[in-house]
Amino acid sequence: MINKWLEHNEQVSSYTFKSIYVSEKAKPDNGTIEYLQAQIITSYRNLDYYKFQLENSSEADIRNFVLNQVIPANVTQFDKNVRQGDWGEILSALIVAYFQNLEVPINKLQWKLNKDKAVFGTDLFAYNKGDKITDIYYYEIKTRLNPKNKEGKVPNRNYITVIAHNSLAKDESAPTESIAEFLSRLFFEMGELNEAKKFKDMVKNPQNYKRNFEMFFIIDKDNFDIKILNELNILPPQLTPLKVTLIFIEDLQNLVQNTWNDIESALVKLLKDE
Repeated sequence: MINKWLEHNEQVSSYTFKSIYVSEKAKPDNGTIEYLQAQIITSYRNLDYYKFQLENSSEADIRNFVLNQVIPANVTQFDKNVRQGDWGEILSALIVAYFQNLEVPINKLQWKLNKDKAVFGTDLFAYNKGDKITDIYYYEIKTRLNPKNKEGKVPNRNYITVIAHNSLAKDESAPTESIAEFLSRLFFEMGELNEAKKFKDMVKNPQNYKRNFEMFFIIDKDNFDIKILNELNILPPQLTPLKVTLIFIEDLQNLVQNTWNDIESALVKLLKDE
């Protein structure tokens, strides 16, 4: 489904980083909306958990569970920002898995302690497919309706590209592989010892793994300005190798809103089809 909606193209540029442009092949239709809704709802909880939690539940109970226990509220502007950010992280994970053919080990959003807040830490972590992990990837993801606006407090205001870069740079400067250690614990507790061992080695021997850094910017196509890349380009190089993926969506706000509208129906349908 995603390849029918989006196309992924690497750009030839003179920047200090590689740039990828993801654009729409066609305007999202009802099928695209339903696909995104299903991906969102199963990013917060996997389908087996829903079946366990909602066994013998009525449709009304399913809808109430989604609204009260799973998805961010939709009352304040803060709530809307959380929804927008979660939406961007889920879309980015789909792009990483499909177009980059990488393994995304967990849905980070499943481990929220508060559904109405964003999850702290690295937005997305991935690695190469296969029995042996050689490359690990760290992602910073920003979803912005108007990326032309500088952010931050005066005098330290920058475009979102620079803000994202500075956040991602913390991963480069970290003395340990904290994400790998978390994943090792997680898979150990799940009884998946072979997976746990992979991340155990990553913690003990981080020098054996190549780190890659990438930033995703999901933006309204009509509000793109090349200045956001130019400002990033003049920064002293800190992250190597670095990629920047720009995802251009026409009328991004409307698409995000349409995806969240009646998203409870997506779970009702998934459980009905089981």
